[in-house]
Amino acid sequence: MTIFTASKVAWDGETHLAVRIKGTDAILTLFDPQSPPAGRTHLKGEETAVTLGGHEFGIKLSPATYENLLAFDRKVSPQRRLVALGREKGVRHGLGTGNRVVITEKDVGSLGHPEALGVFEGIFRAVKGSGVPDWFIQQSIVRELIPEGVSPEDHPGLGHTGGYGPRELLRSGLFAFLALGGYAAPDFFIGADADHAIVTGANEEELQASLELNRIAIAESKDYTKFTVDTSRLFGFPVSLSPEDEKRLKAAFLGRTWEIPNILPGHPGFSYTFEEGEILALGRKYWRACQVHKELYEFIAGLKGDEPFDYELSLDETASPTEPKELLFYLVLLYEVMGLPEGAVSSAAPNLGFRKRSDYEGDVEGDLKPRTNACASILAHFGAALCIHSGSGAGIETGKGPGVDQALAEATGGHIMLKVSGIYQEILWRTLAASPRLEDRELFERAWDETHRVTRFLDLVYRRLVAGREAAEAMRLLEDEAELARIGDEWGNR
Repeated sequence: MTIFTASKVAWDGETHLAVRIKGTDAILTLFDPQSPPAGRTHLKGEETAVTLGGHEFGIKLSPATYENLLAFDRKVSPQRRLVALGREKGVRHGLGTGNRVVITEKDVGSLGHPEALGVFEGIFRAVKGSGVPDWFIQQSIVRELIPEGVSPEDHPGLGHTGGYGPRELLRSGLFAFLALGGYAAPDFFIGADADHAIVTGANEEELQASLELNRIAIAESKDYTKFTVDTSRLFGFPVSLSPEDEKRLKAAFLGRTWEIPNILPGHPGFSYTFEEGEILALGRKYWRACQVHKELYEFIAGLKGDEPFDYELSLDETASPTEPKELLFYLVLLYEVMGLPEGAVSSAAPNLGFRKRSDYEGDVEGDLKPRTNACASILAHFGAALCIHSGSGAGIETGKGPGVDQALAEATGGHIMLKVSGIYQEILWRTLAASPRLEDRELFERAWDETHRVTRFLDLVYRRLVAGREAAEAMRLLEDEAELARIGDEWGNR
């Protein structure tokens, strides 16, 4: 048995520890059999009493299942730690730490290092030491993860981090948080972000299929505390506004002026008005995207009941940066036309000109800072925080490029959230490659060689089968095992 000693917490006469025993994550509870039972009654497991050295004490062993870990957080711990950081704690800055190196239940039995907790360990040390609010558990629920009951064959590319779903990510993250001492540290709160529910579709049929997949993923993520929904691929979705729709738009926008205070005290604010033609054009552009936000927000609210949750808008995966005036329009459309409840949006991520895994290439002083300042000010006016997606740049030391993070902080007065993910894999590989331990370096070499092997093979497959073909036809060819074997032999001979 491996005992995570940092996890030790004692409440109401019971001592709880995270352990691994015979390849299984578990919660070990020690107690006085003569005392009335306390928190352990909420954990499903087996208990017994033993006598050692003339002293009797009780032992309960509870598998670290999804249900038991949630019960530990909500009912055993005197202070709930998994919370809606925005709604419950008023957080308007922090870090979302997407983690694609996870120790799942199926991995535990074959661990070479029984105390391994994946990348969660490094993230925990960093945020605990800095005190930065952290969405400790975060992955895209319809890109990196694959919900239970969804076939990966029906959704190519889904679940590419290993085939586990939102429930298993939350389970592994909560176990890591317990094992590393999260419950032993006073007032250490974390969030869990069901990140990037991505809604797509070129027509209504495709849109409904995408919505169904996202509802399945969101339903499995119902115990998360934050939901990030991306409808940016629906911008410009073809709609025909009825006379009543146009009337609602004009009533919300025509003849009004929005005076937006600057988020930076002492700096000039912003003033926005909309002309009739502009109102109707923007209304058509964003109508279906905002309808979907309303629908999914209400779906989440139904799942959560009285449980508070944070809701984030993702607007960043677009071809061009978000105009601040259009961000204002989007929020007014959501609240005043679609009827989203006041304060529903906790945060939003406009497109500030960033590309994934690339340094910022634009004008920091002339474009990035003023755009960021305006967007942050508009969001603050609606009680929401600015979030930066695609926060990892070309290197691990400089964020989105030298000086960019500092410029973002200056433009927002520090009221900013940042999401990063891919950076942790690069840090892991660099650490392994430079490790004084031979086995670490050998692991890196194996991973390096396998990556090269797979990418060279996939490149050949792409050139031979996929390039220039329709996606559906390409997928049918990729499922032809005989053809793939023949190509594999050809690659091996080369």
